[in-house]
Amino acid sequence: MWEGDGSELEKVVEEMDLQRRLVWIITVLAMVTIPVTLVLIHLPHSVEIDYSVAYLSITSITVLIIIQNLILYYPSKQGKLFPRVPHFFIGMIAFYITFSALIYFSGGLESPAFYVMLLGPLMAGILFELPLAMASTTIFALSYTLALVTHESFRMENFQVYAFNLLFLYMACLLANRLALELRNQQQSRDEVASLGAFIRRLEKAKSEFVSMASHELRTPLTSIHGFSEILRTKEMEPEKKTEFYRIILNESERLSRLINNLLNLSTIEAGIELNREMVNFAELIEEDIEFFRSQTTMHELKYNGPRQLPLVYADPDRMHQIFKNILSNAIKYSPDGGPVEIETGIEGKYVTLAVTDRGIGIPAADIPYIFDRFRRVERKEMLDISGTGLGLAIVKHLVDIHGGRIRVNSETGQGSTFTVSIPIRGA
Repeated sequence: MWEGDGSELEKVVEEMDLQRRLVWIITVLAMVTIPVTLVLIHLPHSVEIDYSVAYLSITSITVLIIIQNLILYYPSKQGKLFPRVPHFFIGMIAFYITFSALIYFSGGLESPAFYVMLLGPLMAGILFELPLAMASTTIFALSYTLALVTHESFRMENFQVYAFNLLFLYMACLLANRLALELRNQQQSRDEVASLGAFIRRLEKAKSEFVSMASHELRTPLTSIHGFSEILRTKEMEPEKKTEFYRIILNESERLSRLINNLLNLSTIEAGIELNREMVNFAELIEEDIEFFRSQTTMHELKYNGPRQLPLVYADPDRMHQIFKNILSNAIKYSPDGGPVEIETGIEGKYVTLAVTDRGIGIPAADIPYIFDRFRRVERKEMLDISGTGLGLAIVKHLVDIHGGRIRVNSETGQGSTFTVSIPIRGA
């Protein structure tokens, strides 16, 4: 079972949260600047103002701010009207045109609305990345220039004032952009600290669970070895009984040895092993392991299906043997009544595949997502007599991952399981 990690969705949500904070800042600015604009317009001045245009412009910018909030807090289910256009860019263009018209009808270069129109570059600097913010401000500068040069009061001797006004536009945009960037960096730092704290807590929990499970798994065979050894030392008994106890001690010591070896293997793999890669014949490796297990069991019939002529795989042959043997061992172990074990190879795109199917006890659907966890074993009565460390599949998963491959499982309780390993032909 493969599930996405959700990182793209989390990134979108974080970006939306940041945009909401930025739009909140812009809304506060607008709530301050719109009343200030009304006051400035109605103060005594020597320039004649068309109040109808002034009110229209202020109404337009108010509607623009409201629409921006509505779009952000209640996004359309159909998505953006223009997907490639950044949020609010079209609204900013409308803002520029509206305020340029206000400046034209309220005195041109001497318009008292100039200081209020600095809200435009401030909004652009906060909402957009610097190149787009500067491009947006340039559009504003061009519309502002057009409004001035077409106004009847514009004279060339006023060029210096006009140049300073343009400088103020770009400076407002740059400073607002730096402020927004700092806010973004601070938010990113807080998110990283929170993520690191959560990761450390998960790591501590995983370490505690690992120590607890390892202690339990080690204690079980040691307890059996100690108990039966003490009985043999202190009591007289029949030879047949002694033989049975010796067999139990031997089996438990072998189990303990397997557990320690698997723990060391898993620790080495998780610490980061160096693969001794070479071009290997996938089919030959599998046939070697099949022959080995055929000599170990008489109850199971190992059938090799699929083509023998497969592309060479760039992999570590020893680690490949480790993967195959663990999967084949599981197929035999969890088919206690015997039966066929089918091994099939093939090619899927850039991968060579191995599928091992048994007709054993199967895995409950609820346990499938967790079978590659360390010490994870399905607790069922059919498994009481089946020994295992719960580390084999965890080792397989790590080895497949470091080869750049994939592993998946399909299983049904009482019907058997199929484990499929995919290894990239040219390596990870």
